[in-house]
Amino acid sequence: MDFTLVGLWHEMGFMARAVVVVLLAMSAYSLSISVDRLLTYRKGRALSRLYIDALAPLVEGAARIREAVGLHKKFAGAPVATVVGAGVDEYAKSVAAGARPAAAFDVAEAVNRTMERVKERELAGLRRGLPVLATVASSAPFVGLFGTVGGIITAFQKLADPTKGGGGIGTVSAGIAEALITTAVGLGVAILTVWFYNYFTARLDDITIDIDETASELVDSILKGHAA
Repeated sequence: MDFTLVGLWHEMGFMARAVVVVLLAMSAYSLSISVDRLLTYRKGRALSRLYIDALAPLVEGAARIREAVGLHKKFAGAPVATVVGAGVDEYAKSVAAGARPAAAFDVAEAVNRTMERVKERELAGLRRGLPVLATVASSAPFVGLFGTVGGIITAFQKLADPTKGGGGIGTVSAGIAEALITTAVGLGVAILTVWFYNYFTARLDDITIDIDETASELVDSILKGHAA
């Protein structure tokens, strides 16, 4: 018997082959999502840092906040720019509407609510694909185990069938190898996907922190500026 991957593939039954094909499809889909999220997060984080650096001098006092109107459009794809830019626009509308200093708290509250709404939409977009990675990571071992069960059944069928040399270990080795291969593939897919999922979860937390800190600085600047 040929114990190479090609040889084992030819020895596999229909169920085991189907399981391996499903696992490979799950792996390919997970990798495509991972590449897309990796590029999106790297671009978003880099542009967000640039936006924060450009915004910082303008939020030191409320008098210059209006200068930041439209600044976020120069950093398309930056989560921080999208969220905080919406807050800046809301602030500019409130000032243009003639908000008085006594209404500073109301203005800050309106700005904060606007940023919270945009933040939820932005984070929902950034999470796109992560549930799929979580599903693949949790289900791949069980899909591999399903193939393992099929391989064990095949091995016992050969062991019990006298026409197939029942009783000899050589006649059941293909079924056992088949069972182990599907298990190994399932575990490999799950391990790789878990690594990607945890990495992207950590990156999403970093982006969320950047959004929260920058939004808080904007609100603080509005309150301090009007109080002064």
